[in-house]
Amino acid sequence: MFLRYHLPTLLWALFILTICAVPGDRIPKLSFLEWLKPDKIVHLLVFGMLCILLLRSFLDANALNLSEKNAIIIALSICIVYGALVEFLQYSVFINRSGDVRDAIANSIGAFLGWWAYNRFFKKQKKKLKA
Repeated sequence: MFLRYHLPTLLWALFILTICAVPGDRIPKLSFLEWLKPDKIVHLLVFGMLCILLLRSFLDANALNLSEKNAIIIALSICIVYGALVEFLQYSVFINRSGDVRDAIANSIGAFLGWWAYNRFFKKQKKKLKA
């Protein structure tokens, strides 16, 4: 049961840390996408997915017996703190990387979008399966 619900979340968090630790000079430049600012879109998507996985871990596995409200608060808090921590590590530890407050904000917005997506799509899907 642990692996089914929690392993994807842990692997995704490790994936985020890994891609954020890649030295800046090794990240390919996609000039044709420069006007889209794909950097911020990636932050939104990556942390949105982290929030979805956390909510799935907390609510679907129900191993911690959390109320839905507490699960949401904890999942959003983890995403926001983890997003800020990653940016701090980019600023202070990782080579050729720079932490950015705007990226931390994008991480947080992504977490809230993940919460919205979970409520909009996954929660409805669960209700249909139970009916």
